[in-house]
Amino acid sequence: MELDTRQQFLTNNDCYKAGRPLEPKGVMIHSTGVAQPDPQVFIRRWDQPGVDKCAHAFVARDRAIQTLPWTVRGWHAGTGTSGRSANNTHLSLECCEPAGHTYTGGTMVGYDVEANRDYFDHIYRNAVQLTALLCRGFSLDPLEPGVVICHAEGYDLGIASRHGDVLQWWPKHGVSMDDFRRDVARAMAADGGMDQKRFDQMMEDYLARRALLPPSGWSKEARRWAQRAGVVAGGEDGEMRYQSFATREETVQMLYRLDQLEQPQE
Repeated sequence: MELDTRQQFLTNNDCYKAGRPLEPKGVMIHSTGVAQPDPQVFIRRWDQPGVDKCAHAFVARDRAIQTLPWTVRGWHAGTGTSGRSANNTHLSLECCEPAGHTYTGGTMVGYDVEANRDYFDHIYRNAVQLTALLCRGFSLDPLEPGVVICHAEGYDLGIASRHGDVLQWWPKHGVSMDDFRRDVARAMAADGGMDQKRFDQMMEDYLARRALLPPSGWSKEARRWAQRAGVVAGGEDGEMRYQSFATREETVQMLYRLDQLEQPQE
């Protein structure tokens, strides 16, 4: 079954507004750490200023919701003992936990494994599919060390804060992160539907959606200067599309305009 993936960006979150670029080197799997299966609860709480967390997507029982562009740095891992952070390298998926349990010192209390087996199977399948999609899209090998990890493993690697997810939950269902990595690799190998035409269509759709993203606040002065000086020019509709990727042709055109500005005026 194909994963139902939707977009609902956290545009009011400070992380989204910062818009720091990310070149994904891996995927970090989290769980929310609270008995709440509805991703909209988290989206409502996080889609506002002053929230010091922001993930790339929430994985629910019946869907996945992308909440941050894949090429924007998230706030999900904290800083590890090495002084480094997976925020700079890894995409983040938050798996929603089912209702009915509590936590004591990071340990699930009152979690009914049998009652939640079907829920877990759906969450796990969706997490596998989304991770496989991301690994394909960014040419990542899920079996390479440090590429596909959970938050707890990130802590052990010194690139994440001290959290236990998802190892406080998944092993209750007999699943390890090694199992997950192998299942992601199998899903990537089994997907025979990704031909060149489909890839081109997906890329075209992604680029079109990215072009509609608003520019980040930190570039305001630079954008103002570039437009005033004529270094950049919008499309026929007047839109600048600052979040679009520049082709070499566009890059040399901007450099040419800059060079013309620096030529002495006769």
